[in-house]
Amino acid sequence: MQNNIKYDLQGKRILVTGASSGIGEATVRLLSEAGAIIGIHYHQRLKEAQTIKEEIQSSGGVAEIFQANLSNAQERDALIPAFIKKFGGLDGLVNNAGAPQGKNAFPNILKTELDETFALNIEAPFFLSQQAFTVMQSQGGGKIVNVSSIGVKYGGSAKTIHYAMAKSALETLTVGMAKMGAEFNILVNTVRAGMTDTAFWQDKTKEEIETRKKLIPLKRSATPEEVAATICFLLSHTYMTGQTIAVSGGE
Repeated sequence: MQNNIKYDLQGKRILVTGASSGIGEATVRLLSEAGAIIGIHYHQRLKEAQTIKEEIQSSGGVAEIFQANLSNAQERDALIPAFIKKFGGLDGLVNNAGAPQGKNAFPNILKTELDETFALNIEAPFFLSQQAFTVMQSQGGGKIVNVSSIGVKYGGSAKTIHYAMAKSALETLTVGMAKMGAEFNILVNTVRAGMTDTAFWQDKTKEEIETRKKLIPLKRSATPEEVAATICFLLSHTYMTGQTIAVSGGE
């Protein structure tokens, strides 16, 4: 998708979690076009992250890759310090990494599946945001964007109810941090993504995908770039905070 919207984020140091594919990848590419200095976080997709970094650099951008399992407290807590050591500060954080964990459906979801889902989708953004908040306080401001899911609105499905619960908590975190961050010029918002063309849907049948699309007023899924455009908009805005913006085709 060609994006003609322009954002001015020249020199802004922005870390994006889960940036080796999907919405995260689209976000770092668009941020780089806007002049930002990019931290590309990945967990296991080293090759993909390295390719994105090299392509951004070949276009004249500045980017570095950072590995961490965000469900591991030690690795998670080392991520932002590593970014700051490399770039000298942090102007923006995008909490994009997230996915439901486990294969069971309600009412058979296991406690381990619930714990793992919460560790990735709310504990990691919570503690990363705490670190970012402290840094941004000392710098005189910054932006945090959390990526949520349309599942919050509908309670998820039998296999994603625990994921929707975690994302609901993430949206609450946004509101609370926005209130506390206002006096420090720290702006915090959420992008609530609807059905998006990412790896999440790769294991679904064509029938399942088409059935899901029929529920969307616009009758199609979003591209990662469409969600990324809203993330970049929020990172460039100077007066919006505490908001949840749905990019969901009308759902």
